[in-house]
Amino acid sequence: MKIFKLWEPVSGLILKTVSALDSFGVEIDEKGKYFHPREDFLAASKKLSIFAVADGVTLELNERGSYPKPSGAGAVAKIFCRAIVQEIEKAYSRLTVPGLKKVFAKANSAVAKYNRSHGRAPGRLDYWSYDLFAATAAWAAVKENQVYWSTLCDSSLACFDGHGRIKFKSPDCWETYRKNLPSDWTKLPEAERKKIARRVYRNGVNARGELIGYGVVTGEKAAERYLKYGRFTVDKGDVVFVFSDGFEGYIGQPDFVKMFADWSSGLTKKVKVYTADKSLKNPSGFGRERTLIALKF
Repeated sequence: MKIFKLWEPVSGLILKTVSALDSFGVEIDEKGKYFHPREDFLAASKKLSIFAVADGVTLELNERGSYPKPSGAGAVAKIFCRAIVQEIEKAYSRLTVPGLKKVFAKANSAVAKYNRSHGRAPGRLDYWSYDLFAATAAWAAVKENQVYWSTLCDSSLACFDGHGRIKFKSPDCWETYRKNLPSDWTKLPEAERKKIARRVYRNGVNARGELIGYGVVTGEKAAERYLKYGRFTVDKGDVVFVFSDGFEGYIGQPDFVKMFADWSSGLTKKVKVYTADKSLKNPSGFGRERTLIALKF
């Protein structure tokens, strides 16, 4: 098995371009995704075939008009990745599909501990600039030709065959959330929608115990209900991607997938040239912080 790992921040050129456009009054969607500190992280076991990525969930600007540095969301991404790798190492020899929920619960508890240590708990939150530190996550453990996987929110996992045809993609995390939003949702101010989404729908469960929103790693036990997980078989030539949402658009590009199917010399340089070109031409679609682990069988 060949292994490729890459974390890419938002480039300085993109930041200058976004700043220039903003100064001229050109509206840029979700400007915060370009200017926040590092919040992606990846980890891999030194002993076993275990891989994880996580993407810290950005909070809003504080009273000084900036994001907190260092980033608590970035810290949670690092804590979770390291904890999930460690927990799967312990369970690796007896790993089962149901067991994936158990290792998640233990890694999630490490995030709960971090949030508590910073005074972040229900009843103390404003669900805006003072909120639970959170992260999306995806991870995989390979045993022979079996890939055990789990995802939470929009960090994802995908498998392509040696010809670049998709064989597996982790499920969409937003379907339940969209289905449960009220009919007048878009009429509410954006700031109000964000606060409600975090307070009500993040790891949300209704009075009947039904899921109503989306899940992220926060340390809350309800996050376990949102975990997507399973197992699939890989064949020779397959490529598995484990990635944060910054790489979502790239995974849909056939020429990007083909680079990994071919796995020729200079792959890292080729990928960086490709992402630099894409992100500069379309910062909104391709320019955000991104993390990728690729496995070629």
